[in-house]
Amino acid sequence: MKIKRIAWERAFYNNKFVLAFSFLLALVLWAIMVSTDTQEHARAIAEVPITVTLPDSALSDGMKVFSQTDTKATVYIKGNSLVVNQLKAGDLEAVAALPANVTEPGSYTLPLTVQSRRTLNAAYTVDSIYPAQVLVTVDRYKEKTFAVQSDVTYKAGYKSDPSFFVGMPDPSQDTVTVSGPEKQVLQVNRVAFEYEIDSTLTDTKNFTVPLALFDANGNKIDRGNMTVNPEKVDVSIPVLPRARLSLKAAFTNKPAGLSLGSGQVSIDPQEIEVAAPKDVLATLKEVSLEPIDFSKINPSNNTFDANIDLPSTCKNLSNLPTAKVTLNLGSMITRQMQVTNFSVKNLSADKTAQVYTREIPVTVVGPENEVSRLTESNLTAQVDLSDRENFTGHTEVPVTFSVSSTENTWVYGSYMANVEIRQKNS
Repeated sequence: MKIKRIAWERAFYNNKFVLAFSFLLALVLWAIMVSTDTQEHARAIAEVPITVTLPDSALSDGMKVFSQTDTKATVYIKGNSLVVNQLKAGDLEAVAALPANVTEPGSYTLPLTVQSRRTLNAAYTVDSIYPAQVLVTVDRYKEKTFAVQSDVTYKAGYKSDPSFFVGMPDPSQDTVTVSGPEKQVLQVNRVAFEYEIDSTLTDTKNFTVPLALFDANGNKIDRGNMTVNPEKVDVSIPVLPRARLSLKAAFTNKPAGLSLGSGQVSIDPQEIEVAAPKDVLATLKEVSLEPIDFSKINPSNNTFDANIDLPSTCKNLSNLPTAKVTLNLGSMITRQMQVTNFSVKNLSADKTAQVYTREIPVTVVGPENEVSRLTESNLTAQVDLSDRENFTGHTEVPVTFSVSSTENTWVYGSYMANVEIRQKNS
């Protein structure tokens, strides 16, 4: 079956077809002309930016715009088609001007007027603008800093594990800055993070949570036009195993041969409760106290408050910063002697030193069988010049003592010696 081809060229010899075609073509041309006739039919230009301006009096008072209902407008333009059809949103600006008589913060409805950013405004007119007005909120800028508080709660029925210590929530930021409209910022009374614990804690809990604003009555406040910096905080709730550890006394300048038995040293309390990471507790079997200097010990001065020194990762759950250490030195005696032997140590190689102090009266402490046999030749005062490396001239420095031919004897008290330090070859 053959399909007949339409002979279009013959159609134009048909008067009726030509008449109908001419009418249709004229209608299309008319529609095009009408649609591009910007003299009578306004052209819509969308996305025209809206700018809010404040008078100098408001600006000098610290006022600024914090919100507006619209930031873009649609402007309808009539005029010369060659000009109007070339206009873009960036060529126009919708301006909302705050009147000069407005001096107080608040919300104001301002009419929009269109301004040209080019010099072609004589070739067109503004037919209308949508929206015709905007609602603007103006206020003074205010900034306040708050401490970050914790609002961590525990789900009803929560049961803790007594073998673990749960510490206070520790946020990554201690303070937060709230800024924005003065009226809104002044309503803020506190800033906190909220979180609910719903299961028994046996490990440190870490989470990230936004900060919430509250007024003086404890009601939560919407942020509105305020800026919160930071908006979120990382929070850690430390959860550590608990243990009881014995306390151990420590000493400095103790005679090398002196051994103090358990009956000679008493500590109160004997132990404390601590919380620490598992790996720390695995190696920490006892807690050493702050060392006691033996030069401060004699039979009548034998009780000391020593600081309880814990690793930084441990927490003292007993909340006892010190322990009382008492030494039983009933078997020790004291003796007054004169030290006439002096030695200098840690002197710079390019300097010389002369000790001007001839003798120092000291108190010697130790077992009677050792102290009674001592002579002045057994005592030596050591002058340490390690902290006088760059010094020359006369000075007074502390001295320490060595006691020879004994193992359990020491010198009680602190003493000074006068020394002259000179540069060699001077």
